[in-house]
Amino acid sequence: MNPDLRELIEELRVDLVADEENTYSWGNIYAGASPDTIPATVPQPVRELMEVAESIAAGGFYLPGISSSAKMQRGLEIMPEYTGVAAEHAAWFNLGRIKEEPLLLRRDTGAVWYFPEVSTDEWFIREAFQQIAPDLDSFLAYYVFGPGYAEIGFDDDDWWRFLQEQDLTTPAEEENE
Repeated sequence: MNPDLRELIEELRVDLVADEENTYSWGNIYAGASPDTIPATVPQPVRELMEVAESIAAGGFYLPGISSSAKMQRGLEIMPEYTGVAAEHAAWFNLGRIKEEPLLLRRDTGAVWYFPEVSTDEWFIREAFQQIAPDLDSFLAYYVFGPGYAEIGFDDDDWWRFLQEQDLTTPAEEENE
């Protein structure tokens, strides 16, 4: 994990803990797990994340801890046929979810995939499955802890307001203008 992202996650955890009474239902970044407690089957980028934050609840995002993550992997075997995931489920890792929809990590490339909202159909019916980020770090930095949250999450929930308070909602290009 890149050091800047690691530092950001640690800072956000501190800020959430400071206001835990008001944040627990919509934002929680759990302490990191000891490396020896993370199963060997967890891909390296996810291992690195779990060492910083074992589990993350961030508005519409839920990235589970070690105990829930193992159970979630069984869901790969029943992914919709149009994704190709069930046919080669060993090539994927169920990273968590956005809203109620799965987020997957391709083990060989580290890319993050999701089910974009191209219609009002349920995610497993709409036959839309695509890469959203080339790696976990860029996914976390832009979509979970940055301006991209409004694109695939919500732009009016408590997590979005928290990101605004942290000055994390302005895209990098706009900051430099």
